Amino acid sequence: MKIVVADPIYLPEEYRKKLEVIGQLRIFDTMPSSLDEFIERIKDADIILIGRYGFSNEAFLHAKNLKMISVWQTGYDHIDLDSATENKVIVSNVSGYAFDSVAEMVFAFALNLFRRVHIADSKIRKGMFDWRDYVGNQLMGKTIGVIGTGNIGIRVIQIAHGFNMNVISTTAHPNPQKELRLGVKLVDLDTLLSESDIVTLHVPLTPDTEKMIGEAELAKMKSSSILINTSRGKVVDEAALIKTLQERKIRGSGLDVFENEPLPEDSALMELDNVVLTPHIAFLSEESLEECTYICIENVEKFVEGEPQNIVNPEVLGK
Repeated sequence: MKIVVADPIYLPEEYRKKLEVIGQLRIFDTMPSSLDEFIERIKDADIILIGRYGFSNEAFLHAKNLKMISVWQTGYDHIDLDSATENKVIVSNVSGYAFDSVAEMVFAFALNLFRRVHIADSKIRKGMFDWRDYVGNQLMGKTIGVIGTGNIGIRVIQIAHGFNMNVISTTAHPNPQKELRLGVKLVDLDTLLSESDIVTLHVPLTPDTEKMIGEAELAKMKSSSILINTSRGKVVDEAALIKTLQERKIRGSGLDVFENEPLPEDSALMELDNVVLTPHIAFLSEESLEECTYICIENVEKFVEGEPQNIVNPEVLGK
């Protein structure tokens, strides 16, 4: 059994040993420089652990022995699932981790932008200590609009209540019981955009959610509001957001994800002082890394035992 860790993941010694018990292990701790290099890494593997690097149809064509992919994250839109299923490859993900880490990052962005922490930090380094340069706003009493009420969205709602914020939300699956249980008012997207001081996105990337926040939606937001995206970059029309920020039609934005990653060095986002950028690290805490790796390795173990879990292409079992 050949096991390949195809790109960088968090893999302490105890977890390496677990994989070595299962089979012959090879670990790559750099991103592939090309598809050809990636194919060379994985072409003989029976099991692959993968982080952020994409797994295309062409890669599947060269992975003749492949039986299972364990994705070291929740998102799997970078894996060609149709090709995986066609080639009888089980794909498992880590669906139940980092809820707290991502939710807390939302408020790191919100506090930063509302209290102008990034501006204050840059100015104090230049000797500018006049308090009048740094007047911001508190979160208490503001309205936060949470798009999506999955595990992360629910955690954001819970934290928002701790700040004494007004919480509204929109979800694909509304029901009065959820509204009452979460202490949230469920509204349509247009109402959420127009009434929120903070709009935060917590939806998966699907054909229905791709670019769900575009020019028309941004135009409905308050000029004093901020947009936070810790979900997937393509949920937002990045060009429309850049134009909106450049024209100061909203207060600002906190972005952990982008249409293209890594974010190109020449991106117009780099030049804006009303946006806070982080390199897809909302999930990144010591606690969440440990949890993610534990489940990722467990997915491999369960597959080898004949009891695969966390399968994102269950139709493969019928093949």
